Amino acid sequence: MWLAIALVVALLVAAGVFALFTLPLRAETAAEDAAADLNSGTIESSAWSDQTTATKLHGLILGTLDQSMKDRSVELKGTEKHGDDVVATLKWSWTNQEGEPWEYTSELPLHKKGLLWSAELTPTVLHPKLDDGRVLVSQTTPGQRGAILGEDDEELMGEGPVVDIGIHPAKLEKAGDGDDTLSTLKDELDIDLTSLKERVDKAEPDQLVPVITLRESDYKKVKDSIHSLPGTVFNRHTQPLSRKKGFAGPTLGTAGAASAEEVEASDGKLTGESVVGKSGLQKAYEKQLSGPGSEAIYISDAEDAEASDEAKSADPVLVHEFPDHDGKNITTTLNVDVQEAADKAAETGKKPTALVAIRPRDGHILAVANQDPEGAAWDRALTGQYAPGSVFKVASGLALLEAGVTAKTTLDCPKTTTVDGKSFKNAEDHVLGEVAFEDNFAESCNTAFVDAAQKVSGSEVTDAASSLGMDDVDLGLGAKMATVPSDDDAVTHAAQMIGQGKVVSSPLAVAAMAASVAEGDTVKPLLVTSDKGKDDDKGKDKSTIDADTVTTMQKLMRRAVTDGTASALQDVPGEPVHGKTGTAEYGDETPPRTHSWFAGYQGDVAVAVLVEDGGFGAEAAVPVAKKFFESLN
Repeated sequence: MWLAIALVVALLVAAGVFALFTLPLRAETAAEDAAADLNSGTIESSAWSDQTTATKLHGLILGTLDQSMKDRSVELKGTEKHGDDVVATLKWSWTNQEGEPWEYTSELPLHKKGLLWSAELTPTVLHPKLDDGRVLVSQTTPGQRGAILGEDDEELMGEGPVVDIGIHPAKLEKAGDGDDTLSTLKDELDIDLTSLKERVDKAEPDQLVPVITLRESDYKKVKDSIHSLPGTVFNRHTQPLSRKKGFAGPTLGTAGAASAEEVEASDGKLTGESVVGKSGLQKAYEKQLSGPGSEAIYISDAEDAEASDEAKSADPVLVHEFPDHDGKNITTTLNVDVQEAADKAAETGKKPTALVAIRPRDGHILAVANQDPEGAAWDRALTGQYAPGSVFKVASGLALLEAGVTAKTTLDCPKTTTVDGKSFKNAEDHVLGEVAFEDNFAESCNTAFVDAAQKVSGSEVTDAASSLGMDDVDLGLGAKMATVPSDDDAVTHAAQMIGQGKVVSSPLAVAAMAASVAEGDTVKPLLVTSDKGKDDDKGKDKSTIDADTVTTMQKLMRRAVTDGTASALQDVPGEPVHGKTGTAEYGDETPPRTHSWFAGYQGDVAVAVLVEDGGFGAEAAVPVAKKFFESLN
């Protein structure tokens, strides 16, 4: 009996202790439970005097702030008796998306009713300056976007003035002469009239239809013709612009207003006013170039939180400002003079043209030009993958030299030759007969290289290409180099000796190949520098290229200019030009279509030129290279 009595007493004591520390029989317990709810953002404990009202008030006041902030914490700092009531002190800590803190304290009133204490949630608990009907909101203003710089810190792309031109359908219809407006815009702006009409017809009456965005300088040229056209709307602002229209276009890329999809996927980091990179370096280095800008916390009327600026009823009250953050500049290796020469040369291509220029001594990419007569230029210079054709004879020729072939070694150059039933021929049925290797190289004899394939293995050709810098390199924007499979299938191997088969390359990789020959070491291309003044050796990996072998290749490439297929370059001003032409077959047509190539160097500038579907290298790529060297000099 006594044991049973003792057990009952023990249970009653335990229940009392449990109730004392778990039920809000103490003010401290109610304060702890309320602080835990506010810390987690869920009003779910029984500590609140009116849980339903507390939940609604909490969501109303902090709902938008929770979406913009990265984290929050609420800590109970203590309690103090105020007459019959108790007041708890809470420390609030918020963290924004950049990890920066915002702290303040507030007071939480606690009341006793019967045996239990309860917490009362009021606006001032959530922030001491809040009144009824007011909420906390975060407002961000985009920061200044960083610039893209080139050599010597020349600005290549930065903020510049532009004018958005649009159509207001209702005003256009009201004017009654909409067709005249659209026709004039078509003539002055060189836009697709059919597409514009379709977009205007589909738009709501008050929906702005974008037409085009022009640089301020271009807008001034057409302003007198279009500014007074009925239904037109104009908006001036700034956005990232290259120093000159078309300057290194696809490589520098573009930036513009964030789309609805981009805003939604940003977890509160972007607004409709944010500018984001859309392509090229602007997109690849978005994190560095874009600054979060300024961010501030305001107290605003509850109904104003979702309202437009015009509809807001009272001035917001500033309660906290986070530090301003502008974007950071990125520094590239592009050289203004070389890039302008490259753009000017590429514009002479009658088909889509790409040009890459590299400085051999440090691997710095000095210029990247992409031009398309149809206006659809993409970065084929850094990302395109094409059969390199006979420019690849620089790599396969190096493999032959390393295998013991010399410049004077006699190789036969018949009109055609056959490997395992596959016929190979020279361009225009060219025949040299039995001549020295240097002559076969200068005249770009396919059959001589095909028959010489037995002197080297597939892996030796792959290794030669690797030693010439054609392996993959990370430029930070998805650049591609070359693929040279070590294939010993007789036909494939023979084809790869002349840059066909399974070999593909970008103009970037071909430029690296030429730069490596010029330098006598493996050159690794570099586009964006991170530590200025410390990157002199970053673009170059010491190679295993034999000095005598690479010297011979240099002489062979000079011979191709003085006595071979690149002879149009022999009188270019400045230092002697070394080079190799290429004609690469592609597709299934008979006869096959061909890309035009040139790879070479002059002094400390190596270059690769590709003209898509351009025909023979000497006819399309060489003139572009000549224009480049002449402009540079």
